[in-house]
Amino acid sequence: MKNIIKITFITLMFFGTFSCSDDFVDLAPITYANEADFYKTDGDFEAAIVSVYNGFKSPATQIPFNMEYRADNLKFSNYTYQELSTNVLGANTGSFLWGMYSSLIYPTNNILDRLEVTEGITSSVKDVVSGEALFFRGYAYYWLTLGFGRVPIVTSVITSDEALELGLSSEDEVLAQAVADFQKAASLLPATSSVFGKLDKYDAMAFQAKALMLQNNWSAAVPVLQEIYNNSGHQLEPVWTDMWTTAAEKTSKEFMFQVIYSELANNNSFAQQLLYIRGDNTTQEVFMYKPGLFESFEDGDIRRDETLGFDIDGIAENRKYDFGKVGNIWTQDIQVLRFTEIQLLYAEAISMAAGSVQQQSLDLINEIRNRAGLGDLVMADVPNMNAFIEAVLAERRAEFVFEGKRYADLKRHNLLVSKLNAIGYSFDDSYNYLPIPQNEKDKVPDGLYDN
Repeated sequence: MKNIIKITFITLMFFGTFSCSDDFVDLAPITYANEADFYKTDGDFEAAIVSVYNGFKSPATQIPFNMEYRADNLKFSNYTYQELSTNVLGANTGSFLWGMYSSLIYPTNNILDRLEVTEGITSSVKDVVSGEALFFRGYAYYWLTLGFGRVPIVTSVITSDEALELGLSSEDEVLAQAVADFQKAASLLPATSSVFGKLDKYDAMAFQAKALMLQNNWSAAVPVLQEIYNNSGHQLEPVWTDMWTTAAEKTSKEFMFQVIYSELANNNSFAQQLLYIRGDNTTQEVFMYKPGLFESFEDGDIRRDETLGFDIDGIAENRKYDFGKVGNIWTQDIQVLRFTEIQLLYAEAISMAAGSVQQQSLDLINEIRNRAGLGDLVMADVPNMNAFIEAVLAERRAEFVFEGKRYADLKRHNLLVSKLNAIGYSFDDSYNYLPIPQNEKDKVPDGLYDN
C-alpha cells in the first residue's frame, strides 16, 4: 500500500502565474526570463512535476465530467453544461479542453526539454519525472482528440512564431502521439509508487490501452490490459458500497489513480457543481439526468440507488460522491482510474479482438455484475457482437456514472449521435466534435484551426 502524504500546491514562477495577451497563442505560453535558472537539481525537477500534478486537478475532474453532458447521462438548463448538452455552443465553449495546452502540454514539454540538457540529474529522478510528464501530456492529447478530433501536436517548447505555423494533426496522428506517450511513460515509471496519489506504470498502461481502444486497435490493447489485470496488485473491492468513503479512498485496492483533496486543498468546486444535498448551500446541483439514465439500470442493481436518486422535490442527486465533508469543506478524492475499469476494458477488448463473443469476457463482466447484485450474462444474452457491445456499454454506464467515462465509451463505438437521437435529440455527425475555441482561431491565419 502506498504511503499517504498530502501533495501540497507549489506555485512556481512559470506555472500558473504567467498571463497571455489576447493575441498570444496558447501553444507557446510566455515564460519568465529567470525560469532557466530554476532547473538545476533533482529537487527542482521534482518540485516542477508536483506543480503539474496540481495543474492536473482541473483537467482530471472538469473535463471528464463536462463531457458527461455531451453524452447521454447529464444535462442542465444553464451555463456551459447547457451548451454542451444541447449543442447550442458559444464561441469558446471548448476552452475548458483547449486549456490543457497551457496547463499540461506546455509545462510537461518544458520539463522534458530541460531534463535533456541539464547535467547531474539522478537517473532515477530523471526517469520518474519524465514518465510522469509523458503521462500528463498523453492524457491531454487523449482528451483533446476526443473532444476536437484534429488538434495541433506540440512535443517541445516552441516560439509564438512556430505556433502560428502549426496546423492541425489528424485524429489518428494525435491518438498515436497519446499511445506513444503512455507507452514510454509506462517504461519509465515504477511498478508501484511509495507516494500516495502519484503515478505508476500500470496507470500509464491503462491509458495506453484506452487510447489503443479508441483507435479500435483491440488486439494491441489485450496484452496491455492482461498485464495490468494479472500483475498490478489491484483488485475489485468486494462490496461495491464500501468504496465510497473517506477511509476506503485511501486504502482500497480497487483505486489505482486519483486526484487528492484534503482540508488544506479542498474539493469545494466539485461539490458546488456536481453534488446536491437538500439544505446544504455548499452544494448547488448543476446537473439533471437525461431521459433513460435512471431507467437504464437493471432491476436489483444496487448501484442505482447508491449513485442516483431524487430528493423530496424531485431534484436529482449524486449519491456516489456525497461524502467527505469536514465543516464546510469537501475533501473527497476524485477517482481517475479504478480496477473495475481495467476488468471491463479487458473483457471488451478480448471479444472485440476475436471478432466474436468470448466466454472469458462474460466471466470478467459477471464478476462485476454479481458484486452489483445481478445475475450472470450467458451466451444466449449476447448472441452477436452488437449485443455484446450493448451489454458492455450498459455495464460500464451503470458502474461509472459521475466518473466521466460515458462520452469516450460511446465515441469508441461510434454510437454517440445515435444514442442521443434515440432519447429525443436530432443531432448529425458534426456533434461528434466541438469546434476549436474562436479566441484561439483568431490568433492564427484564417482556416488554420478549422477542425
